[in-house]
Amino acid sequence: MSRVIFRLSAGFLVGVLALLATFLYLSDYYTGEQQRLAAAGDVAGAMEASRKAIRLDPFDTDALQAQSSFLWRQQKKHDRAVLALRDAIERDPNNYLPYLTLANLRLAVGDLDAAAKGYRDVLGLNPNAVAARSSLAYTLARQGKLREAREKYEALEEEKSITYQGLYDLGRIQVRTGDPLEGAKNIRRARRMAVAELNRPRRPVEERQLLVSMDLATADAFVVQGRYGQARRILAQSPSEQAPGLLELLNVDPAAYREQVINSDIY
Repeated sequence: MSRVIFRLSAGFLVGVLALLATFLYLSDYYTGEQQRLAAAGDVAGAMEASRKAIRLDPFDTDALQAQSSFLWRQQKKHDRAVLALRDAIERDPNNYLPYLTLANLRLAVGDLDAAAKGYRDVLGLNPNAVAARSSLAYTLARQGKLREAREKYEALEEEKSITYQGLYDLGRIQVRTGDPLEGAKNIRRARRMAVAELNRPRRPVEERQLLVSMDLATADAFVVQGRYGQARRILAQSPSEQAPGLLELLNVDPAAYREQVINSDIY
C-alpha cells in the first residue's frame, strides 16, 4: 500500500513539475512574442502576449519590464509603465533590474529626486551595478550637486568603468570645483574616447555637435586656468554659433568669462 502511495505521489510530483516547466516555457515564449509584436507595431497583439506571459509565470519580472519599456513608454503612458514596474518589484523585491528600469523611467520624465532615490535603491541591492552608479552621478550633476557627482564619477574613473559621457561630465565638474587642469585633461580624454566610439555612420550630426561642445568646454577650462591664448585658438576655429560671442567676451573681460564658467551648470 505504501509503495502505491509513494508511486502516486511521485507521479503527481512529476506531473506538477512537467506542468510548471510548460508554463515557464510558454511564459518565455509569450515574452519574446510581446517584444517581436511591439517592434512590428502591433501594440494590441504585444499587450495580449504580455498578459499571457504574466499569467503563466507569477514570479517572473521580464514580461512586466518589457511591457513597461516596449509598450507603455512607447505610448507615453508613464503612469502605467510605473505600475508595471511596481508589480515587477513586488514579485521579486530582491531583483535590482526592475528598480533600475523604474529609476531610468523617472529620469526620462525629469523626476530627478525620484530617479536619484531609485538608483540608490538599486545600489542597496547591487553595489556593483555600474549602470546605476553612472546614472546616479549623472542625476546628481543635473541636480547641481556637483561635488557629490564628482565623487561618484571619480570612483568610476579609478575603476576604469567610466564612459566618455561620464568623463566629459567629470571634466566639466572639475573645472567648476577647483581643479581646472585635471578637468581640461579629462574633457580632452573624453573627446578622444568619443571620436573612437562614434567614428561610425550612425548619427553624424549629433556626433559633430557633441565634439563641438567638448571643444567649447576645453576652451572654458583653459579660461579658468588663465590660458587665454589656447582658449582663443579653440574659439576662433570653432563652428559653434556661441564661439564668436565667447571670443569677444574673452577679449573684453576674461575675468567675467571665468566667473561665468565657474558659476554655470553643466546641464
